[in-house]
Amino acid sequence: MDRAVILGTFEFIGFSLCKHLLEQGCEIDGVHFDKEKDGALIHDKRLTIGRNANFREKNYSAWIKSGEILKNDMIFIDIYDLYIRNKLAALREKELIEGFLMKNLALFQSLHVKIAFLLPIQWIKDISRTHSRLEDAIKILKEHNISVSSFYLPVIYGPWQPEEFSFHQSIAKERVVISEREWIYDAIYIDDLINFLSSSADRHLDESYLLESSITGHWRKCADYLSLDYNENWRSPDLAIGKVTERTIQCSVKFSDGLENQRRHFISLGSTDSL
Repeated sequence: MDRAVILGTFEFIGFSLCKHLLEQGCEIDGVHFDKEKDGALIHDKRLTIGRNANFREKNYSAWIKSGEILKNDMIFIDIYDLYIRNKLAALREKELIEGFLMKNLALFQSLHVKIAFLLPIQWIKDISRTHSRLEDAIKILKEHNISVSSFYLPVIYGPWQPEEFSFHQSIAKERVVISEREWIYDAIYIDDLINFLSSSADRHLDESYLLESSITGHWRKCADYLSLDYNENWRSPDLAIGKVTERTIQCSVKFSDGLENQRRHFISLGSTDSL
């Protein structure tokens, strides 16, 4: 992969993916979702990657209108982080679907564009209801022989994890509130996820995938390490497993080392207000 477009380039996963691909020499068009005033965290991220000659930051609205894509582009759409932060309105779903995805079907075909959606695992439960517009769009893309993959993710942790997660709250020594948007039945370390997404971009993966950790009870092991108080009787809900392919992500570090990496990074930022 020589070039990628990342929608949500300053989100947790989007930024981690952007940074990794830049280190691999990839050219990146980074599309920033949020209209709100950029905080210290966005500033820190810009300082980390903004000076790289291969990175170009794009405004979301302007990028959708321009339809600026090149041959063999890989487009990553980070919806997962918007869901976790309860900021799905920033996606402007209708504009994304009608103004970009459906409008450029022929262009995607001729330029051999590939698209990957990063989605919360909770959406598998109502894959044909609440999020039917996006699922319908994905179906149409596939009917036009466009390479589309959907990756359903559990809790992702590590450096840059946002404040909505209980792991971050514990590390920041804040009051821990486990949100209903936090999938407490599994977890994957950010570097392992990014390595998988990066390698999958060079393969033909036109399916929907539920990503699972190679460590059984990964989230609970992390929670116990951080001494989180949680309901031990919580049972994993049934998911529409038949509609997706399960893919195990091998854990490259001990969960405790991953959490300590996250802690060191948090301390290095120098301020709990910046996350």
